[in-house]
Amino acid sequence: MAPEFNQVSLKTLKLRPGMFLQTQRMEKNSPNYEAQFLGVIDEKCLMVVPVGTFSIKTGMKAGETFIIRGFTGQYDFYFTSRVIQAFDFTFREPAFAYAVLSFPDSVEARKVRNSIRIRTSLPASVTGVASKATQPVTLLDLSADGSLIRSDESLGSIGDMISLEFSMGPDEQLSYVVAVARVCHVHIGDEGYLTGVLFENISTADRLMIREFVVAGVE
Repeated sequence: MAPEFNQVSLKTLKLRPGMFLQTQRMEKNSPNYEAQFLGVIDEKCLMVVPVGTFSIKTGMKAGETFIIRGFTGQYDFYFTSRVIQAFDFTFREPAFAYAVLSFPDSVEARKVRNSIRIRTSLPASVTGVASKATQPVTLLDLSADGSLIRSDESLGSIGDMISLEFSMGPDEQLSYVVAVARVCHVHIGDEGYLTGVLFENISTADRLMIREFVVAGVE
């Protein structure tokens, strides 16, 4: 079973400037926007910077309410917040914008880094749930709750769902795993895209197989 969400304070998350977030209007089927956390004034407001031309041009406006999602490396979280003020400097070069958001009374969060995690180099394939595009990837670490994936191309934005398929164990006892996972954080490095995912839809049997594989790797 995946950890359940519980209410915590925003301060508990210890958000760091530059951390990527996913923002989405409350309306049904609204698009997702990527943003970076800029800073916070405790109990008053927090500030975010939209990422990319799409987010800057069509992003936050004063008075709108958004769902904010993210992953700290330890906590998977989300909360709602109202845009107090949006500053638009897109007429400048380079274009720039940022928004001031209301400070949330509480945050829904689940701690996911208590589970045992091992480094791996497992070949796998990922298919975007929305895009249907498939590409080969490598699992750099693995736990019963998620994985860090290296890929040549982007697997998606924070909050996007992917289908992950891989096998593990010795050749004579290969175990095949299929899981639907959610993108929690993305980093672009010299070796390509590093994407952290959490398993959202995985069978109990597959989760147990992963746990046994991980424990065996620790021993």
